[in-house]
Amino acid sequence: MTWPAPPDPITLNPDQIHIWRICLGQQRLADCHPCLSVAEKIRADRFRFDRDRTRFIQSRGSLRYILSRYLGCSAAEVAFTYGEYGKPQVSHDPTLAFNLSHSEDLALCAVGYGQRLGIDLEYLRSLTHFESLSRRCLCDSELKVIKTLAESQAQQQFLQYWTCKEAYLKALGCGLTQSLQSVEVQLSPTPQLLSPSVEGNWQLKTLDPDPGFVAAVVSEKKGQITQYEWHLPT
Repeated sequence: MTWPAPPDPITLNPDQIHIWRICLGQQRLADCHPCLSVAEKIRADRFRFDRDRTRFIQSRGSLRYILSRYLGCSAAEVAFTYGEYGKPQVSHDPTLAFNLSHSEDLALCAVGYGQRLGIDLEYLRSLTHFESLSRRCLCDSELKVIKTLAESQAQQQFLQYWTCKEAYLKALGCGLTQSLQSVEVQLSPTPQLLSPSVEGNWQLKTLDPDPGFVAAVVSEKKGQITQYEWHLPT
C-alpha cells in the first residue's frame, strides 16, 4: 500500500488536514540524525535498544523535514516548545498544529492550522490480560460491542477504540495522564466522539495506514483530510 506523493510546493488551507505516512525503515539515519536538536540527540542516546533508538531518530528527523516544508526553513531550524505534559508546539508558528505517532516501523504525522490535533497508530497484536485491560479502558457501551465479537476481532476493535481515545487525549495535550474511560467512542455507523464525556464538536476519522495497523485522527475542526507518503529528499 502506497499513499500519494505530495505536491511541491505544498499548500495547507485552514480547512485541510494533511496526514503523512512515514515508513521508518526507508528513512536514512545519515539524513535524520544531523537535523535533530542537542536535546533530541541526548534523548536518542538514552534508548537501551538500537532498534528503539533508530526508530526515534527516523521518526523525529522525518517530522522535522515534514514541518520544514510548511515553515520554509531547514529541518534543523525547526524549533519546539513543550506543553505541561510534553506535547510539542512549533516555535516559529504556533498556529501550525501537528501530532506524531509511531508503532513498530511505521509512523503517522497529522498537520493542520489553527486547531488542536491528535493522531494515534497501533500495531495489531495479541493483548495479554485482555479482559481486565478492556474493563479498565473501555466504557460500558464499548464493552457491549466487544463482547459480541470473536476474540481476534474483539482485540482489533479494542485497539481501534484505543487509537480514537488516545488521539483525542493527545489533541487536548494531556495524553494518557487522563483515563481512557473519560472518552466514549462510537465506531459504527460513523466514527464519533460521544457527549457528554467529550466537550465540543470534534472530528474523528479512522485510518487504514497499512495491513496490520489501525489508526485514528482527531481534529478540533471539521476539515478535508489528505494523505501523503513521506520520503526524504534524494
